[in-house]
Amino acid sequence: MKFLISAAGTGGHVFPALEFGRECIKNDHEVLWIGTKTGIENRVLPQNIKLLTIPMKGFRGKNFIFKITSLVGLIASIFKSIFYIQKNNIDYIVCFGGYISLPVGLSAWICRKPLFLHEQNAIMGTSNKMLKKFSKIIFLGFSINEPISKKMILIGNPIRQLNQNSSLNPTQQPLRVYITGGSQGSDFINQNIPIALNALDMPLEVRHQSGSGKSSGVKGLYSHDISVEVKEFYDLPQDSIVWADFIISRAGALSLSEAMSLKRGSVMIPLPSAIDNHQLLNAINIEGLGMGLVHEESESMELLSKKLKNVIENKEYVQWSQKESSLDHFHAARRMLSSILKL
Repeated sequence: MKFLISAAGTGGHVFPALEFGRECIKNDHEVLWIGTKTGIENRVLPQNIKLLTIPMKGFRGKNFIFKITSLVGLIASIFKSIFYIQKNNIDYIVCFGGYISLPVGLSAWICRKPLFLHEQNAIMGTSNKMLKKFSKIIFLGFSINEPISKKMILIGNPIRQLNQNSSLNPTQQPLRVYITGGSQGSDFINQNIPIALNALDMPLEVRHQSGSGKSSGVKGLYSHDISVEVKEFYDLPQDSIVWADFIISRAGALSLSEAMSLKRGSVMIPLPSAIDNHQLLNAINIEGLGMGLVHEESESMELLSKKLKNVIENKEYVQWSQKESSLDHFHAARRMLSSILKL
C-alpha cells in the first residue's frame, strides 16, 4: 500500500508522523510525505521517505495581507496535492494537523481517497476541525475537551520505542533536572528557570536545552551550586528524560508524551501564545493524571520557586514517577496502522 503523510513546521507534528511512517515502512508499505521547503521535515526524514512540497503557510494570528497570501497558497497547495495523489496512486492519506494538513486533507476528499487524522493535543486544531467530517478515523494523542465521536480513537502520540530502564532512583543525590523549551526553545524558560532554581539554594545537576541560537548566556545565569550542561538541542532527548528525576518544560504534546512514557513527571509552563491555548489544556490533562503540575507565565517567580521547593522536599517527583498511564504512546503508531488497514 502507498501512504501519504502530511506534517510540517514543528517537531510536535513532524516526529509523531515520522514514527508512523517508520511503522508503515517496517510493514512493507511505501511512504510519501507532503511538507514545506523550510520545515524541520527537510532535516529529519530518512531517504526511504520521499518528500514532496507545497507552498502552504500558516494563517491564524497573521495580519490581513498575510492571510490573503495564505489563501492563494492554499489554492495552489490543493492543486499540487491533487497532482501528487493522482500521480503516485496513493491508497491512504494520514494528516497530523497543522496548516499543512488542510490542503492535503481537502485534496484527499476531492480525490475520494481515505483520509485519517491524528490530533496530538488536548484540543482539536483548526485544520483537523475543518477536516474531521471528511475523515474515516480521528486518532487522539490525549483526551480532548469535547465529546468523543464514534470515529475518534484514543491511542496516544507515536514516539520511538526505547529499550532503557527508566526506574527512578529516589536516593540519588544531587537531584537531577532536565529543562527544555521544546525543539524551538523558550526565552522565558531560558531566562527565568535558572533564577528560580538558584533560589532553592541546594546542589542540583541540570541539563538545559536552550533551543537553536539561544544558548548564549544561559549557563552564566546558574549559581555555582548547580552543575549545569547547556545545549541548543539534544539529539536524543529521551536519554535526558531518563537521566532526570523530573522535567521542567513547555507543554507540547510530544515532550509530555515522552515524559509520561518514561515515567517522569513535569513542571509544565505552557506557552501562553499557543493557538487555542492548547498547551495549557495539555498541561491540565497531565496534572489531572497526577503526573505533574502547572505553572503559568502570568504567575510570579516566587510562586514558581515555592512550587519547585515543594516538589523536591515532599518528593512529589517520586509520586509522579509511580503513576500508571492508560495511554501507550510507544505502540500508538502500530495501533494506528492496524486500525487503518482494517478498513
